[in-house]
Amino acid sequence: MSAVILQFPTSTAARANGAGLAVAIAAKRMGYRPHHIARAAALARREVLDGHKSAARAVADMTRDLSYGARNRGGDAA
Repeated sequence: MSAVILQFPTSTAARANGAGLAVAIAAKRMGYRPHHIARAAALARREVLDGHKSAARAVADMTRDLSYGARNRGGDAA
Protein backbone atom coordinates (compact mmCIF):
# COMPACT_ATOMS: atom_id res chain seq x y z
CA MET A 1 0.00 0.00 0.00
CA SER A 2 1.34 3.41 -0.86
CA ALA A 3 0.65 6.60 0.96
CA VAL A 4 0.44 10.04 -0.52
CA ILE A 5 1.34 12.89 1.76
CA LEU A 6 -0.25 16.17 0.82
CA GLN A 7 1.30 19.35 2.03
CA PHE A 8 -0.77 22.46 1.94
CA PRO A 9 1.29 25.61 1.85
CA THR A 10 0.26 27.65 4.84
CA SER A 11 2.29 30.63 5.82
CA THR A 12 2.60 31.92 9.33
CA ALA A 13 0.73 35.06 8.30
CA ALA A 14 -2.21 33.01 7.01
CA ARG A 15 -2.39 31.02 10.24
CA ALA A 16 -2.15 34.22 12.29
CA ASN A 17 -4.96 35.85 10.31
CA GLY A 18 -7.10 32.76 10.78
CA ALA A 19 -6.47 32.80 14.51
CA GLY A 20 -7.37 36.48 14.70
CA LEU A 21 -10.57 35.91 12.74
CA ALA A 22 -11.59 33.01 14.97
CA VAL A 23 -11.01 35.12 18.09
CA ALA A 24 -12.96 38.02 16.58
CA ILE A 25 -15.94 35.77 15.83
CA ALA A 26 -15.88 34.29 19.33
CA ALA A 27 -15.60 37.72 20.99
CA LYS A 28 -18.48 39.08 18.92
CA ARG A 29 -20.66 36.14 19.93
CA MET A 30 -19.79 36.81 23.58
CA GLY A 31 -21.08 40.36 23.21
CA TYR A 32 -17.84 42.33 23.37
CA ARG A 33 -17.56 45.84 21.94
CA PRO A 34 -15.81 46.36 18.58
CA HIS A 35 -12.65 47.89 20.07
CA HIS A 36 -12.27 44.96 22.48
CA ILE A 37 -12.83 42.51 19.62
CA ALA A 38 -10.12 44.18 17.54
CA ARG A 39 -7.65 44.16 20.42
CA ALA A 40 -8.22 40.51 21.28
CA ALA A 41 -7.84 39.51 17.62
CA ALA A 42 -4.64 41.55 17.30
CA LEU A 43 -3.16 39.94 20.41
CA ALA A 44 -3.91 36.46 19.09
CA ARG A 45 -2.39 37.34 15.70
CA ARG A 46 0.73 38.73 17.35
CA GLU A 47 1.27 35.62 19.49
CA VAL A 48 1.15 33.43 16.38
CA LEU A 49 3.34 35.74 14.28
CA ASP A 50 5.97 35.97 17.01
CA GLY A 51 6.06 32.19 17.27
CA HIS A 52 5.03 32.10 20.92
CA LYS A 53 1.98 29.91 20.29
CA SER A 54 0.38 27.83 17.60
CA ALA A 55 -2.79 29.22 16.04
CA ALA A 56 -4.99 26.72 17.85
CA ARG A 57 -3.36 27.47 21.19
CA ALA A 58 -3.67 31.23 20.69
CA VAL A 59 -7.38 30.91 19.87
CA ALA A 60 -8.05 28.58 22.80
CA ASP A 61 -6.21 30.77 25.29
CA MET A 62 -7.81 34.01 24.10
CA THR A 63 -11.35 32.63 24.03
CA ARG A 64 -10.81 31.22 27.52
CA ASP A 65 -9.64 34.63 28.75
CA LEU A 66 -12.57 36.35 27.04
CA SER A 67 -15.07 33.96 28.60
CA TYR A 68 -13.57 34.57 32.06
CA GLY A 69 -13.86 38.30 31.49
CA ALA A 70 -17.48 38.03 30.35
CA ARG A 71 -18.63 36.33 33.54
CA ASN A 72 -20.58 38.29 36.10
CA ARG A 73 -18.61 38.50 39.31
CA GLY A 74 -21.27 40.16 41.46
CA GLY A 75 -19.13 43.18 42.27
CA ASP A 76 -21.42 44.87 44.79
CA ALA A 77 -19.91 43.24 47.88
CA ALA A 78 -18.66 45.97 50.18
